[in-house]
Parts: sequence; structure tokens; C-alpha cells
Amino acid sequence: MLRLKKKYSFFLLLLCCQATTLCAQSSALKNIALTENGKPVKITTIYKNRQGIIFTGTENGLFIFDGTPDFKKIPFADSAVTAAVSAIFEDASGWLWIGYQNGSIAIKKSHKLTLYTPEEGTPALAITCFAQDRQGNIWFGTNGEGIYYTNNKHLYNINDEDGLSDNNIHAISLTATGEMLVATDQGINICTTSGSKKKITTLTTTNGLPDNLVTCIEPAGNNRFWIGLQDNGYCLYDHPAKTFLSNGTGWQHGQVNTLLATGNALWVATEKDGIFSQPLSASQKVTATAVHTFTSPLTGFIQDNEDNFWMSSGNMLMRTNGEKMNILPLFEQNQFTTAHAILADKDNNIWMGGNRTIYKYPAVGITGKPLKITIPALGANNAITSLYQDSQGTIWAGTMGKGVFMLNPVTGAYRQLSELPQPAERSILSISGNGVDVYICSLEGVVVASLPAPGAKYNFKKFSGIGTIGSSYVYAIFKDSHNRLWFASFGKGLTVQDRGNYKTFNKTTGLASDIIYSITEDKKGNIWFSTGDAGIFKYDGNKFTGYTTAQGLSSMEISNIKTDALGNIVIVNTKGLDILNPETNTVSYINSNLGIDKVNTNDLGAVTQNNTGAVFFSTASGIGIYNAVKNISQQPLTIIENVRLFLEDEGPEPDSIFEHYQDNFTFEFTGLYYSDPGQVQYQYKLENFNSDWISTKNHNAPFPKLPPGKYTFRVRSSLNEDFSHATEAVYAFTIKKPFWKTWWFLTLCAVVAAGLLYWYVKAREAAVKNVERLRQEKYQFQFEVLRNQVNPHFLFNSFNTLISTIEEDPKMAVSYVEQLSDFFRNIVNYRDKDVITLKEETGLLQTYYYLQQKRYGTNLQLQITLGEKESSETFIPPLTLQLLMENAIKHNAVSRETLLTVEIFISKEGYLTVQNNLNPKKSREAGAGMGLQNIVNRYNLLSNKKVLVNNTGQQFIVSLPILKK
Repeated sequence: MLRLKKKYSFFLLLLCCQATTLCAQSSALKNIALTENGKPVKITTIYKNRQGIIFTGTENGLFIFDGTPDFKKIPFADSAVTAAVSAIFEDASGWLWIGYQNGSIAIKKSHKLTLYTPEEGTPALAITCFAQDRQGNIWFGTNGEGIYYTNNKHLYNINDEDGLSDNNIHAISLTATGEMLVATDQGINICTTSGSKKKITTLTTTNGLPDNLVTCIEPAGNNRFWIGLQDNGYCLYDHPAKTFLSNGTGWQHGQVNTLLATGNALWVATEKDGIFSQPLSASQKVTATAVHTFTSPLTGFIQDNEDNFWMSSGNMLMRTNGEKMNILPLFEQNQFTTAHAILADKDNNIWMGGNRTIYKYPAVGITGKPLKITIPALGANNAITSLYQDSQGTIWAGTMGKGVFMLNPVTGAYRQLSELPQPAERSILSISGNGVDVYICSLEGVVVASLPAPGAKYNFKKFSGIGTIGSSYVYAIFKDSHNRLWFASFGKGLTVQDRGNYKTFNKTTGLASDIIYSITEDKKGNIWFSTGDAGIFKYDGNKFTGYTTAQGLSSMEISNIKTDALGNIVIVNTKGLDILNPETNTVSYINSNLGIDKVNTNDLGAVTQNNTGAVFFSTASGIGIYNAVKNISQQPLTIIENVRLFLEDEGPEPDSIFEHYQDNFTFEFTGLYYSDPGQVQYQYKLENFNSDWISTKNHNAPFPKLPPGKYTFRVRSSLNEDFSHATEAVYAFTIKKPFWKTWWFLTLCAVVAAGLLYWYVKAREAAVKNVERLRQEKYQFQFEVLRNQVNPHFLFNSFNTLISTIEEDPKMAVSYVEQLSDFFRNIVNYRDKDVITLKEETGLLQTYYYLQQKRYGTNLQLQITLGEKESSETFIPPLTLQLLMENAIKHNAVSRETLLTVEIFISKEGYLTVQNNLNPKKSREAGAGMGLQNIVNRYNLLSNKKVLVNNTGQQFIVSLPILKK
């Protein structure tokens, strides 16, 4: 009985390659514990969204998982739910719905959770599953309340009162015709709704269902579904025909917890005995195989975008390699150190050649020890270097120093091939062929074995073109799709034979290396070959394109290259396998992180392919088996997880607009690559801030003190330093300018400034005009005063008064002349001033009054009632009071019978008041009338208050505004 090592005893997988199977494989296992604050957190469910992000529901909330032990808990935007997560679902809009054990429901729209609170309230019992119908309504099942579905923001219930067979719901799935399949404790319910109408059809054991308690539903395509059951395993349900295809009776492995359909197989996770697998075929016949026992039930089972399987149990997430990569552990550990050649024959048996022994491992199951064929003729130094199966099924074994042996694949009988041209004791480097011809490459040249007809004997001849090839050391011969023969040689480069013509490529013709190890062809007919020291090359018929570590290769120590079933170039090197996509030139890796341990790169024969394209290679832990899987991601998926503003979560909401003071950003990102997250590298830049890509291994990029502007943050991830085909994530945002830097504010300021400038210019212009008007008024006033004072009447009267005074009182005459002189002198002194103090003005008035009193005597009276402070602090245009008194004398009779009294005082209203009694002359004295008007105009320029003129019939009153310094 072939035993498995303990390190591989967790999980057995069935490798599925089209319709063929290989013996059970053991995948490398990686365990990751979920802890919070150092304490383990039980995982209740796991879910992968359409992007490929894995979410883990736990007894303590929802976490996001990126392949590392750093699980990130998703917070609530409002009040949190303390119950365990019981179901996760992504709707068509990308929202994540989370159901809880206490019946609560939360929605994740961005980076936080918000509670779902319909008017009708949420259930009181656990949410078990979600689905979405064609109308976009969300359906969810409960553990005891039946089904709920949303419609027009309202919540509706379907339960046993509506015809549902049972209120305990385990799964809901949408059919291709729009019905909802509902798994219950009492069969399958087919539910449809139309407005308030509900239609329910129940399928149970009476309709062919093997078991009424249905645990899970998995779409199988063509409107068919895999159905998981509690007691009778699983079955295939054809919805249009309403029929079931089961695996019969006798299921002994307990309840089916989860079903997962991949591209090649259906995987069945059970409560009791772990994982089953069955290959998918056109008939999808139910035939489960490859069972293995777990110590505890699984709570989740998913496949990531890279074909890894993830299972949850307790607080552990466990990863296996899925269908793309497995390890076949061998029976004897020392076989690994002596495995120089391997072969997958036409029946998918595995052949391995060591130093003296050939082992044959059966294709189906591990039922016992391998067939062991020991060749006594081989010594310790006669290692088996190559294995090949020809078109008749015969196994050819090349050796070092003992030529070739031919083996019967069924009985193991062998014989040494004596038909080889001399020398017979050849050292074989490789054996290959194309069905008709077999090419034997040795240190002594190349032998071609031709089969004339099926069942006939081979004709052997030494290859005659060695001289043309240029080297006897031919490592490999490859026949391409155009029937050209390619020769990989040591020291002479690469040679192609095309219709009898030879052409060699080596250092002399510009090729980077003269040592060629292996050759393959891609789906477009390009020839690929590996070199001893310069990486690999592609030849498209015109030019060579080289690939080294600079283009993403993990190692330059390459032993072999193959083309897988999808056309990728599989590069076997010391670190594992590099998978190069020739369409995109991207490289992904299968290495020690996926359980590859010490790949044998010393022996060219330690790599082979079977008839479906699976690549087999020798490692220290067993035979590695790589199988190309469709639609898997070979590069990291770049995601911006969060945007922090001043270390506070902002969320990756695109096209966000921030205030000018919100200028401190940190972008958190990841490149999802669950196979080896530690290998992911990043480049980022912030457009409109820096134009160059910044390389980093960190998962965040801080940008403090960003100036206002429009920005676009770009980040991309790669498994190597080649980012030319990397996926990219983008986040655009805007930081607004402060209002004082915005165009409207600057425009407003410009308008205001222009207005103020215009106002200033106009005010200045008005002031200049006012000054000019004041000057003109002053000159006009001075002219008016001078004209009044020097007119003939005034001079005539003054001279008459002087003559009479000289005759009567000469001393008085002298005094009179002095006063008259002072009067005219003051007029000259004050005429250029805008204002003088009221004290100076009253002094001038007193002089004028003295001169007039000599004429009118006591018939003219002047009463000035002003305080010393008022006289000193109040200002007045010069000659104003003199002009007002002159007007009073001019327009009133002054005689003993008609006394004229002029009074000057400060009124209660705050005006300097000049008033006189009215004794109008019978014949009015002619005048221009400019004196009083000049006073009014001058005050208009000097004060906001107006000059008030009032004629009461008894009094003539002029009120002048008070002017202060």
C-alpha cells in the first residue's frame, strides 16, 4: 500500500485532464490563522466576490483577506452588530450583503458597513443565504422564518402559510428561466412572485429527490444544478425536465456542506469525510472519488482566481493548490535523489528512472507499491537519463554509458537495444520522437530509428548531418508543426533542418549563447528554446526575442521548457516553474510557496508531458504535476482598499471633492495574489503632483500637504519588475481652492477693486472739482467783498465820515483811519484762506462795525453772544459775517426811528446764527445778489449741512453750519 506522508495527509485531489484521471495527488497546504487582539476568531463562512476578493465571516464580524495573516476587519459606519456572520452575498451592483445569526442584515457599499433597516424590520432568526432575481430584488433565507425578498424598498415574506414546504432555508439559486430554487428541510421549492401573488412548487423524494433535507445548491450550467443533501450525498437536478440524477444508495460520508463546480471537476465538502471530487463530463454522471477525512467539519470552501482552493475550519483558512499544481509523493524517499528521468505514458502511468531502477506508478488510485524494474547490467554510474514511449507503446530508457533499453509497459520485461550503430555503449542525453521516428541524442552523436510500418522493426542509422550541425553533443531534437527539425547542441548553438537545408544560430550570428538545452513551439508557430546562461528565446522566423530576469524570469538556471495545453511556455528552473504567457509576455510563478521543493534541474530527462499537456517534473518531495487551467489569473489584481484623510477612513469613493484644508492623504492598496502575496511589487504615482512611477513593496502611499488641484492616484502591481502588463487601480479626486483663491472670488475682488478705483477716481475728481469750486467761490467771494468795500459808495461814505471826524475830532480821525487801514489789511490777509477761526472772523467784524458805527452811530447795534471756547474751536469762511452784516445794512433803513440790530449766537440746533430785524428800505439798493449765494456755495463744499436762510417778516435769519477743525 503506497503511503502518504503526514505533511500531505490533509487533502487528496483528483487531477482532471479532459476525460483522463491520474493517481490521487497531494497539494501543498498552507494554514493561516485568523486572530484579533491575539485571540483566535472562529470563521463561520467564506465568500469570494466577482473581483476575486475573499471575505471571511466570523463570530466577531466581517474581515477582508488578501492572502496574508493581516486580516482587515470591515467597520460599521453606524451602530455595529455583535452577532456572528452567517451569510455573505454580492449583488449585481457590487454591494455586499451580510447576514447575521440574530437576523440583522448589513450592506457594504464602499469600505464600511451600514445596517439594512426596511420599514417592516429584519427577521429575528439567523440569515442563512442570499440570492438576487432578474428584477434586482434581493432574496434571503432564514433559519425558521422562511424566505424574505425586497420589492420597491419593501420587504415581503414567504413561509409555510404561503405553501412553502418548510421555514428552514439553506440555499437559494436563480434558474435560467427566472424562478428561485429554494433548499429546505423538506425538499426543493420553486418560487415565483408577481406583485402580491406567490406561486410555489415543491419537489421531494416523491419526485425523485434522493433526500428531502437539501443543504446546498450549485449551478451546473444549461439550467441544471448540483444539489447537496444531508444523508444521501449529492445529485444533479435538471430544472426544465424536473428530474434528478443521483449516485445511488449507500452514501456513507455524512452531510454535504458545500458544493463547488470548477472548470474540470465538482468538489464536494462533507461533514464527516472531508472532500470528494468528480470529473465533469458532457453527461455529468455522478461518480464521486478521492475522498479524504478531516478532523473537523469545514465551514467554507471556495476557489480563488488563481485556482487555489481555500477551506475554513475553526479559526483557520487552509489553502491547497487546486487543479493547476500538485505533488505526487513517492513510496521511497531516496527515490527523489536518484530520479533522473520521468515519463507519463499514454495511459497516464508515471515512470521514473533512477540510478539502476525504473519505477512504474499506476494511473488510477494508490493501490500498492509501484512496479519496480531493476536492470542489473547498470552500474552505480549508469544512471537512467531519459524515458520515452513510442507509437507502439514500448518504453525506451536511455542510460549513461549503457545505451538504450526497451521495456514492455505491462510486464516490465526489458532488453538492451543492440541495434544501435557503434559504439553500443553510448551515453544517452535524450530520447524523443514524432510517432514514426525516434531520435536518440547521445554524447557520440544522433541516431534516428525509423518505423517503416506498424508492427515492423525499427531501422537504425546514424544521423549524417552532425557535421552540418557542428556538434556531437545534441541535447534535444524537436520536430515542429512545419516538419522542421530543430537541434539543441552544446557549444554550437541552435540548428534547424528545413527540407534538407541547415541553418545555425549561435554567437557568431548574434545569438547570446551557444548552449541550448530544450526546444518547444507555441500555438502561433514561434520556436522557443532555453539556453545554458542567457535565459530563453523566442524565434518568430525573422528575429529572436530574449527573456531573462529583467523580463520576469525567476532564475537563469533553466533545465527545460514546455508548452502547456493553453499555449503558455512552462519554464522549469531551480526555483520552480515560470509560466510565461506568450500573448501578453506576463510571467507567473509556481515555487516553494506552492509546495515546490528543490526542482531537479541537473537532468534534462526529469521533465516530461502527457498527452493532455500536463507537465511532470522531479522535485525533492515527489513528482510535481502542473496542469494548465482556463480562466485563472496569472497576475495580481490591483485594488485600492482605502483612502485615509488625516488617518481617518474616507473610503475609495471616486471623483470625491475635498476642502482646501483636507490635504493629507494616505492611499492603501494591495495586489491580490493569493498564491504568493509576498512576491507582489507595486508602482504608484499621483498625476498632477509627480509624473514618475515610484516603486515600493509597501501597501500604502502617503501624500501630506497637497496643494489644491485635480489629482489622479494610480497604482499597479506585478510579480516582478516588469509592469508593462500590470493591472492598475485609479482614484481621482479634487481638492478645492480656498474661496479667496477661487475665480469667482478673484473676479469679485477685481470688480470691487475696479469699483473702488473708479469711486476713488470719481471722488478725487469730485474733490478736485470741489476744491476748484471752493477756490472759485472764494475768489468770487473775495471779489464780491472787495467790490462791496471799494465801491464808490463805501469809499464816499468812509471819506465823508473821515472828513467830518477830522473837523470835529482830529484824534478820532486818526483812529478811524487806522481802523479803515486794518480792515483793508485783514481783507488782504484772509482772502487766500479757506477758513479762519470764528474769533478772527468776529475781530474782523468788529472793525467793520466800528467803521459803520461812525456813520450810523447808535442806530446800528451789533450783539455777539459767543463763548471763548466756541470762538476758538469754531471755523468759518473769512469775511462771511462781515458780508452778512453788510447785506443787513444794505437792505434795511438805519435811523433813530428804525434801529438795526445784528445778533450773532449759537442756536439750540447747533448752528452759528446771524439774524437782524427787518426795516426794509423804501427804495432797494441795486446789487448782484451774489454775496449770500457765495456763502451758501462755500458751505456746500465745506459741510454736509446746508446753510439755512429764513425770512419771518420780522427777522432775517441766516443759520451757518458749525465747522470744526
